[in-house]
Amino acid sequence: MELAPGIKQAVTWIRECSPRGQILRFILFLVLYFLARYLQLFLDTSSFGQALLNPLHERLSFFITHSCCFLLQGFYPDIHVSINHTIIIAGKVTVVMLPGCTGLEPMIRLTFILAFYPLLWRRKLILWPISLLILLFASVLHFLILILIADQYPEWFNFSHHWITRVLFYAFYFLCWLLWEKAIPLRRWKSYKA
Repeated sequence: MELAPGIKQAVTWIRECSPRGQILRFILFLVLYFLARYLQLFLDTSSFGQALLNPLHERLSFFITHSCCFLLQGFYPDIHVSINHTIIIAGKVTVVMLPGCTGLEPMIRLTFILAFYPLLWRRKLILWPISLLILLFASVLHFLILILIADQYPEWFNFSHHWITRVLFYAFYFLCWLLWEKAIPLRRWKSYKA
């Protein structure tokens, strides 16, 4: 199947080992990020999506809350997690883990982006678990920061949750993109078939 000349030229530019190609791939990354919102909306509103996501949310909530408690044991010897993933410090409810805080949505978006990003599939299979681990680390760091803020400065919790930790996730998304661009030599574009 022959591509239209304009599309063929755009594909050639995206595959270039030049700053122009890198900028176009970053723009493609951003476009795919926003398109992934529709996938996320479908999964959030469909019964199929709920059946798929709820067990994953549960496992991620367990892992993140218990990891944070383990990491904070030295600072808060009386910290523990309740059965519904609530962090309790000195008998006071500090933070409740909600499904949106697990980092599953960013992981799904990143998977969607990587599926359509112009890389060889064997490279995608290597980068996918590494990228998911980076976002899992971001989720633990996000929740860890929120625990500390909720305990020390509860009046800053909403601002921190909506702005500081959101910027943190965007920074880790950018880190994943850099990994995709820089960790693999640029000569990969020569072996990618048009």
